[in-house]
Amino acid sequence: MSGPLPPALLPITIPLSLLYRGAMAARNAFYDRGMGITCLPVPVISIGNLSTGGTGKTPLTAWAYRALRRMGHVPVIAMRGHGARPGEGADEQAEYAERLPEAAIVARPNRAAALREVLPATGGGVSGGTGREWPAIDCVLLDDGFQHRRLARDLNIVLIDAERDTFRDRLLPAGHLREPLTNLRRADAVIVTRAEVVDPALEVTIAQYHGRPPLGWCRHDWAALDVHTRTTERKEVAWLRGKRLVIVLGVGHPASIERRLGREGAVTAARFIMADHHRYTPRDVERLRAASAGAEALFTTMKDWMKLRWLIDAVAWPVPIVVPDLRLEVHAGAVALEARLREAARATLPR
Repeated sequence: MSGPLPPALLPITIPLSLLYRGAMAARNAFYDRGMGITCLPVPVISIGNLSTGGTGKTPLTAWAYRALRRMGHVPVIAMRGHGARPGEGADEQAEYAERLPEAAIVARPNRAAALREVLPATGGGVSGGTGREWPAIDCVLLDDGFQHRRLARDLNIVLIDAERDTFRDRLLPAGHLREPLTNLRRADAVIVTRAEVVDPALEVTIAQYHGRPPLGWCRHDWAALDVHTRTTERKEVAWLRGKRLVIVLGVGHPASIERRLGREGAVTAARFIMADHHRYTPRDVERLRAASAGAEALFTTMKDWMKLRWLIDAVAWPVPIVVPDLRLEVHAGAVALEARLREAARATLPR
């Protein structure tokens, strides 16, 4: 299995992976001794992964946010804000604001410092995506937090993508693993994403590395399509059948989206696969416009649309722009996952 760089570079990337392994071991040993760790005055729930990008952290974090709100908690979502320029929000921050307009969100590489500024217990306060004040924040949802060990956490959730061969992968840069598989034991719970059914073989493999079977299994689904023209219309997913699409994807795991489009009967007229967190330019838009002349619609993700919408005039665009409404369903272990979230959000240990 090759990593983010071309397979021809494996003679170089494999030795680099060994150096990376050593650096990660030293870093984790530092934190294992309890050094450099910040404890916040409210419980912290981390949702992360072992692989680079595309495991479903954003939809699961949104699911956890809604579950905690139903329980009466007021979470703040904290993320690094990958790729954000000074004075601008990150693409994932914009996506959360679109999905959860009422949510309190902070995005900064130094998440501990950012959270200290907004937590009520430290004299702060934060506005949600609508500008509404949330003075009663009582827990933190840490997006992509498994490797962010500077923050102590009360629940450490790791996601494994059922569509990726994680347990045969290599460490960066030869593969997509951010840490050795044995570090899965550091997690409190494993959730399998993009799994239509429970996979007994994968369950056994996860138990071998984690020490326990997965806590939950979930599938990704498109609830509907938002079709942008002069107005925005809500369409059934079946609208895609037979449509010739220009596909533009700047996400961590584009193959799963392309497979889904194939199952829905869409036809690929042109495809633009960008790097994760790609920052679109006017030149990119001109290429997309030229390709759209031979298509019936342009298809992209919400994450990409949060960046493209500032460059594309949907009214003047030659074809409709289609964005799926991605939802996550925990089809096995939902009760157990909610119980762990409830337990963590109520944690009262000295901090």
